[in-house]
Amino acid sequence: MTQPSSTNNFARLLGGVLLIAIGLVLVFNSASAVRLIIWLLAAGLVISSLLRFAELRDGSLRRWPLMLAGGLLVFSGIGLPFWHGASLPVLALAVSLVLLVGGVLRLAAVFRGRQKYCFRGALTALTGIFGAVLVIFWPRLSLWVLGVAFGGWLFLLGVRCLHPAFEHRVRKIPAWMRTAGQAGLTGLSTLGLAAVLGLGTATAYLHSQNQLAAADDFYLPPASVPAAHGQLLRAEPLEANTLPNTLAWRIIYTTQGPDGAASVASGLVTIADSAKGTLPVISWANGTKGVTSQCALSMAANPYDDGPARARETMLADGWAIVATDYIGLGTAGPHPYLIPAAEANAVLDATLAARQLQDLGSHGVQLGDSSVVWGHSQGGHAALATAESALDYAPDLNILGVAAMAPATDLPTLAESVADTSAGKIISSYIAYSWNQLYPALGIEKRLTARSRMAVNQLSQNCFSGTGALTGLAQSSQLFEPIFTPAELDGQLHAILLRNSSVMPVDYPVFIAQGAEDSLVLPSMQREFFKRSCTSDVHAGYLEYAGLDHMPLVGTGSALNEDLVAYTRSLLDGIPDFPEDATLCKK
Repeated sequence: MTQPSSTNNFARLLGGVLLIAIGLVLVFNSASAVRLIIWLLAAGLVISSLLRFAELRDGSLRRWPLMLAGGLLVFSGIGLPFWHGASLPVLALAVSLVLLVGGVLRLAAVFRGRQKYCFRGALTALTGIFGAVLVIFWPRLSLWVLGVAFGGWLFLLGVRCLHPAFEHRVRKIPAWMRTAGQAGLTGLSTLGLAAVLGLGTATAYLHSQNQLAAADDFYLPPASVPAAHGQLLRAEPLEANTLPNTLAWRIIYTTQGPDGAASVASGLVTIADSAKGTLPVISWANGTKGVTSQCALSMAANPYDDGPARARETMLADGWAIVATDYIGLGTAGPHPYLIPAAEANAVLDATLAARQLQDLGSHGVQLGDSSVVWGHSQGGHAALATAESALDYAPDLNILGVAAMAPATDLPTLAESVADTSAGKIISSYIAYSWNQLYPALGIEKRLTARSRMAVNQLSQNCFSGTGALTGLAQSSQLFEPIFTPAELDGQLHAILLRNSSVMPVDYPVFIAQGAEDSLVLPSMQREFFKRSCTSDVHAGYLEYAGLDHMPLVGTGSALNEDLVAYTRSLLDGIPDFPEDATLCKK
């Protein structure tokens, strides 16, 4: 074999470092915006092709396969970011080309005896070939899987490129260290092949899961729905899926829809099994779970998977009750008024009113008092702020002590625009499109969508945003290479509706807003601007960002929010709101 020149040695060194860097970014950041992933994939294609040409100059393999592979890869890599009509199959075809050609050429080198480490070479080749099979023939492939498969292959290719660049130095290293190094490289190659095969198995499992379990007869409304809101219609003990040392019931109650019409919603009531006497209430507004009836919190396999779990369990042990609404259309008949503040607030307040009528509580020596603190995360934070805004007029019998809104969806136009091109943002946009198409027929949302966006909305709206449903939704949303709503739509009539349904800071109660500083869904910059804009002399509120925490980790078990939330809630019952020490405050 011809020894590589110093120029080609440098090219391999630089190319190897770049491929390793791109590969790692793709493996660990494949849930990023689609355009970023496309640019990274394109860069990987181009660098791979240039390294093919470097091999051609070394004369290590036949010329025509390298020339053909290099030319096609350069063409694909350069053209891909500018091909605005590209779809996932097109991208998969381009990526599978580099995996397949690279794998076949590598395997050919092994069989011709030109590959020094035949076993590792065969592993790398099989990784490329199986990766190509995965991205070509798996019809429901997600962009995440594509990015991880190609990123892993680029990483292995980069490591292989670095080895010849340092080969003359490796000879000076003791034999045992060389052997350990070669074993490590072989292990990486084995891991790459296992990862590709595992990705295929994992995606097949996710897409085989049926998320369309129907609500049972408990959620059927009575033949005649009372006009008065907050009336308990039905209740039954929740026998399974409860928290340890607790008692729980699911309930059906009357409420008002966004147009003020009588409607029916469901919810969940939880108390500690040792609770006695009159209990204050946490009125819990859960985050986004979906927009169809099977997504109700009260019928989930784990109704308590939405945090903050530690804070909730502490409050239950302290003698508080938790009343959580499913909202209209989740469990009960829809449509679900997703991110419609009036309907969300009504559902939260009416759940608390209805829970006080639960007769089973009396048999346990318990009754629910008038005092309530409203908690909510994400969509629930949006609902919590709306609840405090309307509580005095809608439910004057309730004594709302204060509000804790965690990563609330406050500024809907900014939220819709900022996440439009992310996988999670496309799910949120699909939920808005599906719900608002029914609630605002004059908007004609369905007719405004492109054919591909319309298909995505129909598909994504049927997934619940929890468990395997969330993973399936993220996989499906990554197959759409365009936002659900175009920038023109977000600036048009839809913008006015988004603005109308955005949050207003309540002035009648203390409000604690908690935000993850690394939130990639509800952006901290949006939240800071909302708080700054809303912080007037009439507002008694505190705002605190939690360093290093994204959207869900904010309410995770390891978050410092749990202790702050407990302390703040306890202080409300004592009548002296106590915000966390580091919070930014605005007071009356």
